[in-house]
Amino acid sequence: MNTPPHRLRRDAAGPLLASVRGVRRRVSVAGRGSRRLVVGFRAGIPVIPAARAFEARNPDVVVDVQRMEWDDQALMLLDGRADVGYVRLPVDEAGLHLTPLYTEPLMVALPADHRLAGKEELAEADLDGEPVIWHADPSTQPTRRPHPDSGLRARGVEEKLEHVAAGRGVSFVGRSETVFYSRPDISYVPIPELAPEQVCLAVAESRTSRLVDDFSAAARETAEITAECGNYAMWQAAK
Repeated sequence: MNTPPHRLRRDAAGPLLASVRGVRRRVSVAGRGSRRLVVGFRAGIPVIPAARAFEARNPDVVVDVQRMEWDDQALMLLDGRADVGYVRLPVDEAGLHLTPLYTEPLMVALPADHRLAGKEELAEADLDGEPVIWHADPSTQPTRRPHPDSGLRARGVEEKLEHVAAGRGVSFVGRSETVFYSRPDISYVPIPELAPEQVCLAVAESRTSRLVDDFSAAARETAEITAECGNYAMWQAAK
C-alpha cells in the first residue's frame, strides 16, 4: 500500500519540528543564565566516567542525566530535552550526528526455570520455536533466524523482563543491562554468534556548542572505561 502524501510530509517534518523546539528550549535556558548540560542515556550505560572528565575541564557546569528509551532517544536530542546522549542502535539517524563508542555482547533473557537457563552459552538455533518479546519492529533486531513473535512490545528493559519472568517469551539484551538488572527469576545466557550491540554518542546536527564538543571529547576518551563499567564488579573496583 502506498503511503499517502500528507503522511510522507508529516514524517519528513518530524525531525525538523523537533529541532526547532530544541533551539527554542536552548535559547530559553541560555536566557536564564544556566550553566547546565543534560546527558541522555539508555539503560545500562554509565555516564559518570565521561561526566567526571568533562567536569574536570568545566567545573562551573552542572551535568544532569536523563533516561531515554528506544522510542524517544532521537526525539529527546532533537527537541532539546537532552543536549547529548548515549544511544543504542538502531536509532532514527535523521537530524543526528552519531559517533560510535564501543560494542557489547548480546545475551538472551530467559525465565529462571527455562530448559536453557544456566547454560554457559547458546546458539541462536537453540531458541528456535521460542516466542520473542521485541522492543520494536522485529526487522530492526540483531537476530539471524526467524522467531515466533510473542506479540508483545516492551518500551523499556523493566517491561521486557517482567514479560520474560512471567514466561511470555524470551528477549535479547546487552551485557551491561544484565548487570544492572540482575534478578533471581531471570537467567542471562550469551549468544556469541549474534553481532554485538553498538553504543554511540548522538548529538542533534543543529546543536553546536563548546560544551557539547567538550563532552563528546570526554565520551570518546572514556569509551573503554564506560564499556568496562558495564561489568558492575569492575566498576566497584575502579571507584
